[in-house]
Amino acid sequence: MKRLFLVPLLVPLLVSVLAACSPAASDADGEVYVAGPMAPAAQKHPDAVPVLVDTDLAPDDLAALALLARHPGVEVVAVTVPLTGQLGCVGRGLVADLFEGLGTPPPPLACGDTARGPDGVAFPQAWTMGAIQSSGLVGDHVPPSLTPVESPAAELIARTARRHDRLQVVALGPLTELATVLRRHPAAYARLGGITMMAGAVDSASHGDGIAEWNAGADPVPFAEVLASGVPVLVVPDDPVPRGAPSGLAGPVVGSLGRVPGFESPAYWDLVTAGVFLAPSAATTESGTWSVDTTGDRGRLRRTGDGPVQVVSAVDAAALDEVYRAAFG
Repeated sequence: MKRLFLVPLLVPLLVSVLAACSPAASDADGEVYVAGPMAPAAQKHPDAVPVLVDTDLAPDDLAALALLARHPGVEVVAVTVPLTGQLGCVGRGLVADLFEGLGTPPPPLACGDTARGPDGVAFPQAWTMGAIQSSGLVGDHVPPSLTPVESPAAELIARTARRHDRLQVVALGPLTELATVLRRHPAAYARLGGITMMAGAVDSASHGDGIAEWNAGADPVPFAEVLASGVPVLVVPDDPVPRGAPSGLAGPVVGSLGRVPGFESPAYWDLVTAGVFLAPSAATTESGTWSVDTTGDRGRLRRTGDGPVQVVSAVDAAALDEVYRAAFG
């Protein structure tokens, strides 16, 4: 879900924006969240689940990526960045800054090269600039120090699926690259153990004219294709995500994400998605088959019958906060 930045931004040259450092942020009580090294993460479990994170690198995506990277039960084996997302690979320096702050080497990262379909709508340019300039991270990677792997994102997803049995995907941006894997590498796609995604809306208000929710609206046909693909899918739509910053997102590095004045994240959709992946009992779901509006109110979900796709209808925010505190505290 991407991010209703409501304060206008004068758009500078993109290369100049990449050189900018994000300022510190404060909460309602004036507390400053200082970016810096975190305490060492808990040691990974021997049977940690391999996870590929498909993300467009907006501030709440970074919080979700940090949560998964620090959780002892997860091994983040790759990161992919869809071309159709809010940032695309121009934001890869944020990944370098994030993992430097986390004190761990970044996983392999690949950039998407699949263009959005004719029914998709591009994110507003001001949101892109704001997400880079005002992420809440502090870093000086200019040019970005993280070099993507040579193969495009869909190829890395397919290769990683072949390498890891029952690979889990946590998808935090448009579903463009996953749908590309489905079309080009169906056997590799069928090896996926499951996809947990943030996309769509059921009953909540639309986020713009013709956009029910932005991850889906940016490229709605791939969203519909992935829902119908047969791989187990859990969808976190806009509806159940609490508004405001969660109290469990605090401390060095992560505490400032999405909290820069003027570009605050109104909700942390992607962090909730990662939290639900880690703690499924914190979510109430409704199973079924689901249609996706791909042209009128892009990303609007409607249940059409019995089926296997799980859509989250409610979350236990307090339980999710405990998941965040355990990873970041």
